[in-house]
Amino acid sequence: MTNCRPPREADVPALAEIRNDLATQYALLASPRPNTLDDVRAWIGRRTADPAALFHVVADETDAAVGFTQVVGIDDENRHGAFGIAIDRRHRGRGHGRAALEHAFAAARADGRLDKLVLQVAADNERALALYRAAGFREVGVHRRHYRAPDGWHDVAVMECFLVAQP
Repeated sequence: MTNCRPPREADVPALAEIRNDLATQYALLASPRPNTLDDVRAWIGRRTADPAALFHVVADETDAAVGFTQVVGIDDENRHGAFGIAIDRRHRGRGHGRAALEHAFAAARADGRLDKLVLQVAADNERALALYRAAGFREVGVHRRHYRAPDGWHDVAVMECFLVAQP
């Protein structure tokens, strides 16, 4: 069973592996760079201290960290934030992503400042697109040639999901 919880010191090595995995970082549309354990601690500190962010570790049935979710740039006035999720490649396909999405939605609703989540995903990442669509996200646009990875330029899909009923 997947659990989402606040980060702990014991999570740092697993999160460092995710942040140092080039394929995962490219899938996240990131600009990969080496991360030491101290770098990861500092990153977690920034995420958890940011009043405009929600950050949770995704843990497996043994409570070991296998990923994270985040909502950043929470705009209190316009009631939206940018969602992101990362699951360690070795733990994909086990339902952690779907469970983490459900938790992130519940946490965003409970936070009380959000009506909508937005995200960006590589337009050719069919697995992620299917997960997001199944969770209620819809594509609202595409940035053409927006992200460059080692294999070339990628289009980026822009998606949104309302957390509250729309009139």
